[in-house]
Amino acid sequence: MGDLAKAVAALEDKVKDVRMVRQIVERLDTEIATRMDEIETIGGALLDVHGDLDHQIAEYDYTAVEQSAASVRGLVDVEEVLPAIDTVLLLTALRDDEALPDLTLTLSSFQDDDDSWDHPRLSQQDLDRTFEAAMARADQGWEDGEWSDQAEQESRHAEYRAHAELEAIKDRAHRAGTHLMELVDHIGDTLWPELIEAVEDGNRDRAVHALAAACAAARETEPAYKLYEVNLSAQYEASPMSLGAMGESLSGLEAWVMSPKAE
Repeated sequence: MGDLAKAVAALEDKVKDVRMVRQIVERLDTEIATRMDEIETIGGALLDVHGDLDHQIAEYDYTAVEQSAASVRGLVDVEEVLPAIDTVLLLTALRDDEALPDLTLTLSSFQDDDDSWDHPRLSQQDLDRTFEAAMARADQGWEDGEWSDQAEQESRHAEYRAHAELEAIKDRAHRAGTHLMELVDHIGDTLWPELIEAVEDGNRDRAVHALAAACAAARETEPAYKLYEVNLSAQYEASPMSLGAMGESLSGLEAWVMSPKAE
């Protein structure tokens, strides 16, 4: 082979090498973008759930609320999210010829104590205190006035207090539903953007910490739903019709179940 032919062959080999490297980089870029899209899509889905909950709670659709709460726990799935985070960080480091990230920090390092996380919290005691405060305000707002008939005064006071109590019961259930929305908002609007920013910055420790915080808040959606369910049940017992169409449906079902059946 002549010198010219050898030079051409060497050049062709270099071109092939460049093309191969370019293809590898393109595959890395594609995989990185795909995994980042997966992570970002979860954040969007969480915000969608928040919007769904707003409508479901307004309609007293407790079964849909329960499903939405469960979907949050399904979205914040460490077995899906953490591998995606690590893939992005590893491939980015390889592509950019940087030091590989340390993968020794595990999510379990943050799962010892859910009480330590700074997510929205609400208990039945909190709700009951608000209820009692509302009733105290109602009692203070009642004006005896001058009544010629003691029986009528007592009747009007009983009506006034019954109305105030129902409003306080409704408010208590609404607060419980709002708490569930606040948890979802905290994950989707605060923790997930923080997680994405940490991944984009190549900071695995911060990303894992944000994911652990999101998991803790997601776990809290289960007791939060139970709290909502208990207080919505109390509202139904106080006034089925206060639940609108859902109350009518439940009352009809209850009447059918309790009605004597033909032999």
